This record gives sequence, structure tokens and C-alpha cells, in this order.
Amino acid sequence: MPDRSTGLTALRRMAAVLLVLLLPAACATYDPGNPLQGRWALTMPGLPALGMGTGFALGTYEFRRGSMDLLGVEQEVEYAVAGDRITVMPLGFGPTLEVRMIDADTAEVRDPFTGTPMILRRVRDRGGLFR
Repeated sequence: MPDRSTGLTALRRMAAVLLVLLLPAACATYDPGNPLQGRWALTMPGLPALGMGTGFALGTYEFRRGSMDLLGVEQEVEYAVAGDRITVMPLGFGPTLEVRMIDADTAEVRDPFTGTPMILRRVRDRGGLFR
């Protein structure tokens, strides 16, 4: 009969090695001074007075330390944080986004071309472990 303790010890060692290898990658994308970091759903307010509902989804944004993913397109960016205002500046081509934090899970961003206000709502994983 095989020794189960040897198998469990090997499994624990593999898990420890994986943790050591993956931890730097997770830390590289985290910036505690940027409240915008994380995954957000973008919605445009509707026009309830005209019978056009309460809004509609426009897609998902994900903000990381040096990049953002906008509707599946990743782009390098820099952030400037001043109080509840965050400026997202693309390092390549693209408009600068001006974001105002309303609370930890809600932000307002204006369309850079029309000035129309849109709402970002934080998307959390089902377990609530990640921002």
C-alpha cells in the first residue's frame, strides 16, 4: 500500500512553489494608491422620462497598474490621482479619460468626445476576494 504522507508532502511542496511563482505577478498589477484599479462595468444612463429604461451596459473596463483593458483591447496607460479625481492617460493612441469616484464601487466618467456622463460600477468575483 503506498504511503499517503509522501504524496501529500509532494503536493504541498508543489503548491508552495506555485504560490511563490504567482505572487510577484499578482503584486505587479496592484497599486494601493489608485482606487480605480479592478474590473468595472460601464453603463450609460437611460432616459426614464422618455420610457427608455434606467440605462444600458456598454461593456467592461479593467484598470491595472500600468494598463487598462477596454472592451477587450489592452492599452498601456498612466494615472494621475488627485482626491476623488483620476485621469487615465493612454501612452499610445486614444482619448484621456477623466474619472470621478463617487464611492469605492461607483465612478462617473464622461465620454471624451460628447461629454455624456456614464457610470462605472465595480464588478467583483463571486467569492468577493478580488477588487
